[in-house]
Parts: sequence; structure tokens; C-alpha cells
Amino acid sequence: MERLAIIANPTAGVAAGRGGRERLITAAQNDLERSDFHVEVWRSHNAEEVSELAIKALDSGITNIVAAGGDGTVNGVVNGLMQWRQEQETELDDVTFGVLPIGTGNVFAYNMGIPREWRGACRIIRAGYIRNIDVGLATQLPPDAAMEPRKTVNAHSSRSQLQSQYFLLMAGIGYDAKVIEDTSLRLKFVLRDYAYALRSLQNVVLHQGTQVTLRFADGRLYANESWLVMIGNAASYAWDIKVTKHAELDDGLLDICLMPFENKFISVQQAMQILMGQHIERGIAQYWQSAGVTVSSDPPIPVQLDGDAWATTPVEIKIIPNALNVFAPQIDKE
Repeated sequence: MERLAIIANPTAGVAAGRGGRERLITAAQNDLERSDFHVEVWRSHNAEEVSELAIKALDSGITNIVAAGGDGTVNGVVNGLMQWRQEQETELDDVTFGVLPIGTGNVFAYNMGIPREWRGACRIIRAGYIRNIDVGLATQLPPDAAMEPRKTVNAHSSRSQLQSQYFLLMAGIGYDAKVIEDTSLRLKFVLRDYAYALRSLQNVVLHQGTQVTLRFADGRLYANESWLVMIGNAASYAWDIKVTKHAELDDGLLDICLMPFENKFISVQQAMQILMGQHIERGIAQYWQSAGVTVSSDPPIPVQLDGDAWATTPVEIKIIPNALNVFAPQIDKE
């Protein structure tokens, strides 16, 4: 019988009370134990502790790790898995990650096609189909990194002192990160992920552009005034809102979408185009695909990862191909 750890955040999200989430976790545990798993539930209440629990689970020999919570819990568990991978200097070939989406947004589950209802999510885990996906890695660089990006990024002694974090969905830079800071729990309770869209429209008329420079892994350079840079490993930012709409979780590339700043009126038009999914075909968005990109700005601007505030520019963001095995619906490839 295989061991499986459910790493749960009973306080994740705002859509249900803690008691309700505890019942869902217990029900999922009982469901999975009726198959070939011996299930252990490990509980925590913040992303840092969740990461530590994932590392402890791997150290104890558990190779099936399931995150029960929202996208913050998913991000925390994945950071634990990837940190263990780095420390052990090994791949996660024998480790499989799963999701029980009981948080507010559950955007990663949506991108993976994992049912939001716990029975459907358990059914995916029991079926045992595995999809291998990429993981993003963001590293905050020293303020002078924009002057000598290659020298700074490649120096191991410098990198060891820098703040890094993994992500599955996206890195939002500029206005997007500010919106996340301004979106209250109460608004999320009422509107769920569309709370971000509403707050975006309310605040976009107040936002100014910032001079941003992108240095791509293949040597390309782009500089312009911008109000939003979205770097996606997944297509969906929030359910049907797809800023990096051509992104795929397993193509070994990041999708980078930059919205140039002209004036506030144009920014409102661009925001509406994003909501309608027309910002690439009909808008003036700049769009690239790359294995990595360094983003610098004057002045520094905030960065969010998978929906949580993280750091400020300059940052280096790269993709780690084929890094994670995930319990997922079987894809019919014809």
C-alpha cells in the first residue's frame, strides 16, 4: 500500500468555514484510503509551514504529496518539493503531486482540468494518470543587475544570497501586483477571482506607467514604458481571464505579455481587452515566448507570484522544464 500525504490548510480561502473544509479533508482522506493509499493528513496554516511539511513528507519516504487548499497552499507545497529537489540534487521522478482544490480561486486546478468538487479531484488521484509539467523560478536580483545582467545572474556566489521562489501559474509585475495588495478578503468572498478584475478596472485609471526593460534568455532586448508585465507558465490568470492565453504548462517556455503605457484612457481600453480575451489579436499588447527573461524597471515595481505579493524588480524569471509529476485528467491526444 502506497503512502500519501495530504498537506492541508484548513483556513485556506474564504468560500467556506474552517469546519466545512475540515469535513472535506476528512471525506477526501476516507475516499483515498478506500483505494491503494495509506493516507496521512499534515495540517498547517501558512505557505512557509506548508513548504516545510512537504520537505518533511519527502524525507519520511512519502512520494505522493497532495495539497488541500487554494493556490497559496499549492504554491507552498510545490516550493517545498522543489526546494527538496534542489537540496538533494536530484529529480522528482518518483514523486507525484496532487491537488484537492478547497480554496478560493483554485486557478491551478482549473488550468490542469482538475474538478473543483472533492470527489472528482479524488477520482483523478485514484486513476493515477500523471502529467509532467514545467515549474517557474523567480529570483530577485541586486539593484545593479540591469547594468551587467549576465555577470550577475551567472555568479553562483551572488545567486546564493538572492531571494528565490518557485511558481506554477504566473509572475505579475507592476500594476497587477498592486491590485493583489489592494483586494480585500471581503471582496474575494463576494466575487471570488473576479474580485481582481473589478479592482483592476477601479484602479487602472489611477495607475501610471513605468520604464521597463526585458532581457530575454536568447539575447533579445525590449524597453518601453509599461503598466503591466505578465509572465505565464499557465494560460489562465483567473478562470476565463487569460492574459498569457497561449501558455501551456508543459511546453518548456514562458509566455510574456507586456501592456505598453500611453495614457490612462488607453490603459482602460487595454484592461477591457484583457477581460474580453482580445488584448493580443486586437490590442497593442506585446507578446513573446522564451525560456527565461530578466525584468528591470526604473523605479522598482512590485512582483506577485501565483497571486501572492512577493518582491520588487529587478527579477530573473526562468522555466524549469519537466520538473513536476502531477495527478491529472488523461488527455486524449488525437
